[in-house]
Amino acid sequence: MFDVRTVESGACCDQERDSGDSAMSMTARRRRAFQRQACLLSVLAAFSLGLALGVFVPLIGISQAATKGAIVVDAVQGSGVEREPQSSLQALHHPAHQMPHFPTIDDIRSDDGPRGRYASVSFIAEEKLNGEGEVIFHPKLDPDSLMDRKLPVPAASIVEQMLAGSSKVASAPVLERRESRASKLEEVNREEVEGVVRDGIYWGSSVERALPVGFDRRQSESWARYLREAEVERLEIGCGRMQNRLLVFRDGTRACARYRQNTDQIQGELFSFYLGQLLNLTNLAPSAASIIDPEARLWAAATEELAGAQWKPTKPVVITKWIGNLEPAGIPQPFRPLERHLNRFDVRNITEGLDRPRDGVRRLLLDRLGTARDIPVGMGATPSSTALPSQPPSPEVLERLVELAQWSDLIVFDYLIANLDRVVNNLYNFQWNADIMAAPAHNLARQTDSALLVFLDNESGLLHGYRLLKKYEAYHGLLLDNLCVFRRSTVQALEGLRDASVGQRLNALFERTTTAQIRDVLPPLPEKSIKILVDRIDRVLGQVQKCRETFAVR
Repeated sequence: MFDVRTVESGACCDQERDSGDSAMSMTARRRRAFQRQACLLSVLAAFSLGLALGVFVPLIGISQAATKGAIVVDAVQGSGVEREPQSSLQALHHPAHQMPHFPTIDDIRSDDGPRGRYASVSFIAEEKLNGEGEVIFHPKLDPDSLMDRKLPVPAASIVEQMLAGSSKVASAPVLERRESRASKLEEVNREEVEGVVRDGIYWGSSVERALPVGFDRRQSESWARYLREAEVERLEIGCGRMQNRLLVFRDGTRACARYRQNTDQIQGELFSFYLGQLLNLTNLAPSAASIIDPEARLWAAATEELAGAQWKPTKPVVITKWIGNLEPAGIPQPFRPLERHLNRFDVRNITEGLDRPRDGVRRLLLDRLGTARDIPVGMGATPSSTALPSQPPSPEVLERLVELAQWSDLIVFDYLIANLDRVVNNLYNFQWNADIMAAPAHNLARQTDSALLVFLDNESGLLHGYRLLKKYEAYHGLLLDNLCVFRRSTVQALEGLRDASVGQRLNALFERTTTAQIRDVLPPLPEKSIKILVDRIDRVLGQVQKCRETFAVR
């Protein structure tokens, strides 16, 4: 049993203990609060004292020093006795800082000034300035006035150092200005005399005269008349695709017949040929449409070969005149990757041989500048003796320019019809085969006896190629965007097609050159294709205008 008094006394003790603890905790809290306040006050007082010492004490010292200095100066000026305080003040204080004096042109030219201190510097001797002051360069490029000027002739060693890449040529500015003037004169002479480039964006007369004749409209009309009277003797395997055939006529004439199950490709081949005629292109072989009819005079003697070729009656075919002496044609260097452009500066580099490898360029410049080594220094030189000689392009260079002129037509033509089976084929496969641009172009041949480029296999143009523009448009515009030299006749033909209705002219040509039997199975060019063609003509003419603004001679 528990004692009640013991329990009560224990409870009382607990109450007293709790009250004592609470009193002690209150005292401790007050003590800590007082300590915090005292600490903050001491920090604030220390900060205030430091601020006062740091600001006011230096001000008091400066004012006292100024007062003492004034007293010493007054004493020295008054009696001249108290000199010791001045020396002590100078020992305590450094002399006042003086700004340095920079010599002016008046100090140098003054007779009273310290001529030994400021020496005159001259980069050109005064006697040379007062001597023969001939004007070497004149801002106007007048050949008559330039003939009387004396031009400095670089020594042979300087030319060799320049070609070797030396950066320590003493007469570099003079050479640069002379070469700039000579290059301008040479450019004018070349464009006027040689006729390589005209108006900055067109092929000149010398290149136009050297172009191969090709196949004009008269030959195309003659081929269409021939097919109306000709007779096919036999069909042979050949002419590319598996279903194509080589036709041999009774008189020995040969031709390629293009047969397709899909009439779109026959339309594309035929209307691409018509567009080439409207553009006055002579690179497309004469072609004409026909219908497979075993009872017709054209096919009557070759019915067995028609059955063996699995050609169905009433199917349209395109018969193209056979072109002999053909070889594969490669892609010129200006249209390959990393150098995919052609403008008048590229043509000039080709004309002067500056597109050769580095060693070849050095030898060429040494040969052309070598005549300047034998000219005495005092004799002077005319621009014609220091500039590159103005002469017509060599046969080798002219052959390259003729090829590039035909390629300019090819790029425009393939862009208009959106041809997938020529250069676009190489460009598209370049992502897998880096050497494909060095390979021969697809469906492009070169006639060995005339250097004529023949544009073969245009069946994807105007219809099938237009359906795939979203996939291949970037490749179509790649070459056109970097072409800035055109044939003037091609641009004029495009301007005529833009002003007139190109669709009506194509369909009118189709009506005039085909029979009613052909038109029953072969429809005209769709209106959708005509609209796309009109847009692409505007795109080409826009590129011509862009090149005119950039490269035209003003």
